[in-house]
Amino acid sequence: MDIDQIRTHIDNLIKEKGKNYRSLSLSIGKNEAYLHQFINKRSPVRLPEEQRRKLAMLLDVDEQELTDIKLPKTITPVSSHAKTALVEMISLNLDQSAQSTEGFFSLPAADFSNITSTSPEFIKMLRVSGDSMDPTLKDGDFVLADFSFNHFGADGLYLVRTSNHFIIRRLQQISSNELVLISDNANYKSVSLPFKKVDIAGKIIFALKAQRIG
Repeated sequence: MDIDQIRTHIDNLIKEKGKNYRSLSLSIGKNEAYLHQFINKRSPVRLPEEQRRKLAMLLDVDEQELTDIKLPKTITPVSSHAKTALVEMISLNLDQSAQSTEGFFSLPAADFSNITSTSPEFIKMLRVSGDSMDPTLKDGDFVLADFSFNHFGADGLYLVRTSNHFIIRRLQQISSNELVLISDNANYKSVSLPFKKVDIAGKIIFALKAQRIG
């Protein structure tokens, strides 16, 4: 297939998989219009390697299907078994405002659906850094964050974006327009802020404890 046929093929795959341009664009680390521009406006000419590989995983196809360039056999295939959910593992370290993909965590779709009904594109796995949420979350634990839940809905654990980094805090509403950001570790002080001052990136929905055994 030539590059224009590849664009059409990707467009068909997105529709067949029940996906959309916006969510996939965000999931591969680009702005929400990226795939629309690639498919309909032919910009960029080809998907960069990093975005192509991520998209192949999210669409559960061989990477070769997404490019007219012959790829080494060591790169293909990248598709996973059917009936699995792929969750992007991102590196935040909770001390920087940018994110990068570390890989993908695969789990049975049935198990994933028991955790959340949100589409996997919006669920990110990240490693906890520091002891501010100890004993609930310890340094080295992994959490799943729902990035589609970027607003306060009820008391719970949230991923909050500050001026230059991310933090996990327990948010609790204390008035009609004020939230308190609580560290479960008593050595850290709680902070009260107006709703408009709290920039919520996502809601923490699941934790995987990192505990060495044996």
